[in-house]
This record gives sequence, structure tokens and C-alpha cells, in this order.
Amino acid sequence: MLVAPGAVAVAVGLMFLRLHFEPPHVPAYALASPAPAAAAVLLRGASFEMDLRPESPVVGAVAARGFLLQGGAVRPWDAPFVVDADGTVHIAGPVDRLFAGVPSGTWQVAVAVGRPEMLPTDPRDVLHARDTTSPSTWHLVWERVELRP
Repeated sequence: MLVAPGAVAVAVGLMFLRLHFEPPHVPAYALASPAPAAAAVLLRGASFEMDLRPESPVVGAVAARGFLLQGGAVRPWDAPFVVDADGTVHIAGPVDRLFAGVPSGTWQVAVAVGRPEMLPTDPRDVLHARDTTSPSTWHLVWERVELRP
């Protein structure tokens, strides 16, 4: 009878510690280099690089999840990323590998950055955040690219 209340007390205490040391909100992110007005042209065989910097210091772990948008269609984009100690997110690699199976054309690359367990998985969340604002638990960073054969 004492084990259950003790377990609940420990769980509540751990939750408060996590919220103290790793709050659910993250700072806004932006491209390290301002995006050009026109879509960046990506040729097969070339390389792609995207660096996302936090606008203020990051406390706790962050992760990224990518999406590709074209018109009203959203598809997941499983690009590998690296997060520096200061919270900067780097995505880089060959266009052929990063955009494998993606048809040529103009795309919006949308990268959600936030707490790993809070990142969007539903494409509707990405479309909603594109049309309004991102929630405080994750933020979208956009870059237009044009894939060419």
C-alpha cells in the first residue's frame, strides 16, 4: 500500500525536475545564412547544406524532423541531422541521397526543431504551422529549393 503512493511521488518529483532543467519550450530557430529570395537550385550530384541556429540559448535536448512541401502536399523528409552543444542543427549531404525518390521541381524544405518527444509527426501540423505560427514546443524553419535532374 505504501509502494504506489511512493511511486507516484517519485514520478511527480522527476517530472518537476525535468521541467526545471529542460522546459518544454524551445527558442525560435532561423537559417544561419539568410535564404535567397529565389529557390536554391539543387542539382543531382551536388551537395546540400542547411544550418539552423537558435535565437537564444538552448536548455536541454533538441532534435529535428524534416518535411517536404509542394502545394498542399506534405511528405516526410528523413534527412540526417547533427545538433551542436549550443543547439545549432546541421543538415548536410549529397543531394542524391538526401532527396532520393523526390521528383524534380520546386519544394519547400520545412524542418521542425524542438524537444524530441514534441516534434510533429502529422503533416497537418506542419501545414497548420506554415499558415499560422509554430507552437512554443517546436519551431519550423523554411527554405525553398528547386530540384533539377
